[in-house]
Amino acid sequence: LLCFWGILNKCYIDTFPLVCYFAFRLEINDFANVMKRQQNKSLIVLMSDFGLTDPYVGIMKGIILDINPTCSLIDLTHGVRPQDTLQASFLLSSTFREFPENTVFVCVVDPGVGTRRKPVLVHAFGAYFVGPDNGIFGFLNDDPHKKIVHLINEKFFKTPVSKTFHGRDIFAPVAAHLTSIGPGIISELGEEQPELLDIEGRFPLIAPDGIEGTVVHIDRFGNLISNIHANHVASLTQGRSDIRIAFRGNVLPLFETFAEAPAGQPCALIGSSSHLEIFVRNESAEKTLEVRTGEKIHVYKHYE
Repeated sequence: LLCFWGILNKCYIDTFPLVCYFAFRLEINDFANVMKRQQNKSLIVLMSDFGLTDPYVGIMKGIILDINPTCSLIDLTHGVRPQDTLQASFLLSSTFREFPENTVFVCVVDPGVGTRRKPVLVHAFGAYFVGPDNGIFGFLNDDPHKKIVHLINEKFFKTPVSKTFHGRDIFAPVAAHLTSIGPGIISELGEEQPELLDIEGRFPLIAPDGIEGTVVHIDRFGNLISNIHANHVASLTQGRSDIRIAFRGNVLPLFETFAEAPAGQPCALIGSSSHLEIFVRNESAEKTLEVRTGEKIHVYKHYE
């Protein structure tokens, strides 16, 4: 018995380094495979006017994960005002650059669903965009290298296609197939087209001495966010002029932070999206001033 135990002990000592080596190699390989899967993991970002009360967002996610269970999903927002394509375009254009290259954006703000408006996939600025060609993607026309495909091939749809829910039947499955198979399928999806529809009101009206902008978004704090970019404001301060910001006939002071402003007084600043905002410190400018989107903001030169 002692002799047998000695043989076992010697075998253990002799083979232990070999066992450790193979165990280490297996762990390294497993780690490498995990990292490879993470690197290849695709990202789909969803935006809609569906809200979260109804099951529409959940249904779209189910469709996507049924086709590509390995992709990651992020909700940009589902709080776009119903049918407000201008707000949708503003939110998407001011945020999409914050995401990794090759992110797929599925955007469903689609008052013309089921009509002759075209479902499209766009590759522009290093990202992919899937949704209706109704103006929400108009800003992508600025990319001279963009590729636009009118989605036709029902092989990549959920059929039969509903007349009222293209988010489920066209946009979600196309995005899922794109992330699962890769950009090689783009040529199979449909026909290329040269331009996208744009949307009225996306840009402010700019004159040599002033700018007329529009409130295009109101955030949950009640801040009134305009389509006037910081660069527009800066262009007016060139030379020996100062600027004035006017809203409803009142001149508003311009601050750099919310905390600097006096309480209860409408003020202005350049917000995190680099657009001009109107706010009331620690209050809702929307409720205090009883404002809705579409109201005008004026910025003009003032000479001492």
